[in-house]
Amino acid sequence: MNTYNAFADESDPDAVFFADYENGATGSGYADIGHNECCTYSVQTAGFGRDSDTSIHHELRQGDPQEESLGPRAESHAIDMQSTRFGVGDTFYYAFSIYLPSTWEYDGQMEDILFQWHTTPVGEACEPRKSPAAFLAVHPAGGGEWRLRINSDGNECSTSGTIDKTHLGLGGIKLGQWTDFVFKFDWAYDDTGHIEAWTQTSKNPGWQYFEHHGPNTFNDPPDVGYLKWGIYKPGWRNGGTSDVDKRAVFHDNISMGTTCESVMPTGWPAPCGTAVGEALPDLGLLDTAALTGRAQHQTWARRR
Repeated sequence: MNTYNAFADESDPDAVFFADYENGATGSGYADIGHNECCTYSVQTAGFGRDSDTSIHHELRQGDPQEESLGPRAESHAIDMQSTRFGVGDTFYYAFSIYLPSTWEYDGQMEDILFQWHTTPVGEACEPRKSPAAFLAVHPAGGGEWRLRINSDGNECSTSGTIDKTHLGLGGIKLGQWTDFVFKFDWAYDDTGHIEAWTQTSKNPGWQYFEHHGPNTFNDPPDVGYLKWGIYKPGWRNGGTSDVDKRAVFHDNISMGTTCESVMPTGWPAPCGTAVGEALPDLGLLDTAALTGRAQHQTWARRR
């Protein structure tokens, strides 16, 4: 059904996609992996990985040439991989690891987007472009925080005024080490939507658990979503500048599947399926001022 990377477990029928870059190629064996790049340094493989010898390195510099419709970004994407498409009614698991160098500098209040569950325009005149259904960003609040942003809309034709935006804090950032993420998305534009997330760091293993109930995508035809990973800096659009002039990020073990086990690297136990921990209304992780008006139906929990 799917075209697998040579390094993925081809015997697992629940695996959809697995990129570990151990073949040294920026497509990790997938001919349909594309790149948004301007320069030789934009997208390269790196000589170290999460638990191996190789990862993917994306680098963006202030002032890099950019197409107006794309903005300032250095990214890889799976827009042409039909097997990785997702849409309303689907349930998928996703996993990946991200490394931020110890030299990373937080940039005022500007966020940096490192992973996207993007969507495509469906052809209506009122939707010439689409926002991602969800993205993972680095936010400088509280000394550095992982944030999952969710965009949703039950209207068939979305406008800037009809999209509901929710920010979920996923813990403080540890520079100079890998952070592992596992997500389960039940994709829906109504209250049947559900997200579960597990995170840990390489130097302090032990999964933290987060949960969110509520809409998490758009009212669009099935299978319009695709994956993007790398670095996108919205604050540099249209000639914008900041105190930081370069961004570099590393990704490894990027995967998608229909079970939690199918997205885990070989030898890794799956964190999913554990009982939801006791609800913690205040994790000390959120910039509450920035979250004013967020949906009241959110449920938070953490489990070590």
